[in-house]
Amino acid sequence: MKKWIIVLLLLLLFAPFTCLADGEEAKKAGPGIASGQVFDEAGSPLPGGVVSFFNAEKGVAPLLADVHRIPDMVSRMHPDGRFNVKLRPGSYYMGALIITDPGRGPGPPRAGEKFYYARDDKGDLREIAIGTGEEKDFGQVVVAPPDTFPAAKNLVTVQGRLLMDKEGIPFPGGVVLVKTNMNKQRPDFVSPRTDEAGRYEIKLPADTPYFLLGRERAVGRPVPGTYIGTYGSETPINLGGVLPIGTMRPAQAASGMPPQVEGANLGPGKDLPKTVMGKPGQTLTGVDIKMFRTPVPEEQREKLQGTLGFGSKMQGTSEEQPQTTPKPEKDK
Repeated sequence: MKKWIIVLLLLLLFAPFTCLADGEEAKKAGPGIASGQVFDEAGSPLPGGVVSFFNAEKGVAPLLADVHRIPDMVSRMHPDGRFNVKLRPGSYYMGALIITDPGRGPGPPRAGEKFYYARDDKGDLREIAIGTGEEKDFGQVVVAPPDTFPAAKNLVTVQGRLLMDKEGIPFPGGVVLVKTNMNKQRPDFVSPRTDEAGRYEIKLPADTPYFLLGRERAVGRPVPGTYIGTYGSETPINLGGVLPIGTMRPAQAASGMPPQVEGANLGPGKDLPKTVMGKPGQTLTGVDIKMFRTPVPEEQREKLQGTLGFGSKMQGTSEEQPQTTPKPEKDK
């Protein structure tokens, strides 16, 4: 009995130290915390907005002309330029975007907004490294406009248009999302908005295959009723077109729409997305993306009811309704 009491006392004695040790190990295994204060080249702190971090280990600096590389982490920058953000262990390039509109939603820099990158003493992009569980204050982080840094090299230029499905009507004001993997929810790059003729031009690191996706909105998931497209897809989603996020397999009809509706033909290997890839200095032209209206659940249900013999004749007709040139929705 005395032996059990001694064992119990030893457990109680060392339990607090065991818990403390476990807590320290958990802290070491977690993300690091980077902090600091952002200043412009004149020595003034930036007046608030967001700071963004780009994993330098991906080998692509975020300096690709007007093409925006999607950051790996974004955090708030306080009105005095200070920031405090959790980061996975690694090395990062850092950007800072001044935002004065409190109602502005997420997304890449817009026309007129000031965006900067952190620079080192030599005028190059500064790399910010953080370790596992490390808390590091980087002090004053000096930033400069993108055009003050050396331009990226070994790029391929991709040119094309966003077009309205069968009519070939230009789709102005859209963007092209660039992915190296269709299964990724977030794109790797975002193009500037297309002009009135639906034209786009993007410069990307060469020798890499890319999937190109046309969108009305630069951020967020596609909203029902908006227009989307994928390079290589010639069919709307509800007729077997490529899904916004999908694998390299034949696309399926939208949820709730049986394959026989509207005469959909989803044979093996039908309508797979295509990739583009080029050499350094090469220009790829004619890379057009057809845009299709995303299904609206209520409209699809009505159409399905009409096809099965319910509802009015208008609901059951297979004739396409006339479409007008869309007015792209602004990012919120």
